[in-house]
Amino acid sequence: MPLKTHILFFCTLFFLLPYTVRQSQGAEGISPHNLLDGHSVESVTLAPFDEAVTKKLQLAREKALSLIDRQFHKKGSILLVPEQYKTIQSAINAATAGDSVVVKEGIYYEQLVMKDGVKLVSDSSNKGDELVPVDQAIVQLPRRTLRTIIDGSKSSPSHHGMFDFTEGLGSTTIIDGFTIQNLPRQNHHEPGHAHAINMRGASAVVMNCVIRNNGSTGIGSHVFFKDQKQPMSTRDFRWQNIQTRSSAVIHNNIIRDNFGLGVGCNHFSTPWILGNEIFGNDDSELTGIPSPGIGVKHGAAPTILGNIVHNNPGGGILTGKGEPQGKHQIDKPTAPLITQNIVYNNAEEKPGIGNDAAGSKEFPVRIIENIVTKERAVGIGLMNGGVSILEGNVVADTGSVGIAVNGSTVLTLNRNKVTKTGAPGIVIVSGSEVHEMQQNIVTNTRGPKIRIKESKVDEK
Repeated sequence: MPLKTHILFFCTLFFLLPYTVRQSQGAEGISPHNLLDGHSVESVTLAPFDEAVTKKLQLAREKALSLIDRQFHKKGSILLVPEQYKTIQSAINAATAGDSVVVKEGIYYEQLVMKDGVKLVSDSSNKGDELVPVDQAIVQLPRRTLRTIIDGSKSSPSHHGMFDFTEGLGSTTIIDGFTIQNLPRQNHHEPGHAHAINMRGASAVVMNCVIRNNGSTGIGSHVFFKDQKQPMSTRDFRWQNIQTRSSAVIHNNIIRDNFGLGVGCNHFSTPWILGNEIFGNDDSELTGIPSPGIGVKHGAAPTILGNIVHNNPGGGILTGKGEPQGKHQIDKPTAPLITQNIVYNNAEEKPGIGNDAAGSKEFPVRIIENIVTKERAVGIGLMNGGVSILEGNVVADTGSVGIAVNGSTVLTLNRNKVTKTGAPGIVIVSGSEVHEMQQNIVTNTRGPKIRIKESKVDEK
């Protein structure tokens, strides 16, 4: 799901062009006084990293607990693997809604199909619920997660993921506490590809898992259309043709080192992506343009809250319109809520958080109260006519611009803090419109704090 950004060219462009606001030109390239008057020049102090991580993950946990039914399976039967059932799939097949399949530690070479209302959980005996460090990760997971492995290395490439879900499956279907790895490698840009976890037309819960080293995207989320099995060129991808929605809860997982995105949200899906750590996902061998840690397009509207997204060569959290597909244009904008995340040290050529042509004035991309730091390019980048809200973000230590608005609309650009940038702190160019811009703090920039070229800014 590459978003074809060209943000690095900003760095040179900004230092060559004269900048204006409302017919006023700043002396010697410095932002005009009337723009800076409404914005603080106080210093920006970042919270300690560990403290920030703890706060974001706690917010995600609180939201997840409100979405996950913790009572539904308490009265059901418990099916044990391998004591009662030799394979995980045979236990799932025997279970009914409300039952729990409990899997003892070990390696299971299976690709699984989940059943509605069944909870699949790793065994918690022998201190299995004790939180332990995970190699190279910040998030800690239950010990049972690392002991209980579902492995696809003995499988052949196919359209099946490590987990598939029957259409219409709901939120009482839970996967809790597994290492899910080694889905055979494939090209996730081609129609019919598998994800490690295929969430098509399903709304399950995936929590406390390590999803790693899979040959495709870690978790893929899509609705199910009425003509799902028809050839791609003849299909109808409009909202009215949805047969089954997809609103998964993806909570407290480590999603790393997959040959695709960490999490991909397509085709009107609305997952809750809460408190995950997503890093090292890299598919640059496919096209030379790697996909991001979290990617959102084709009318998807996920809630992306409290995640730690870092070291993904294709960028951190990127959202876009998506390429045309089928016989009709997708008829609702891509409009995620991206809030309370920590994003750092991702791509050299893509932003930490980006919007490429997504959103509308009715359904903007909301980028709110995130921390974006140590990005080698732009911290937050908006381009190609996208519509966004930017409020309360902290952007620091970027190799280029802190916040770049290029040919885009920002409904509100308020209360953001930008510091220690390798170029001007906030740049608004190429016919952009900012409808409201107040109470931002910009400091310690290379060049002017704020620069604007051929764009409209209403400070209100």
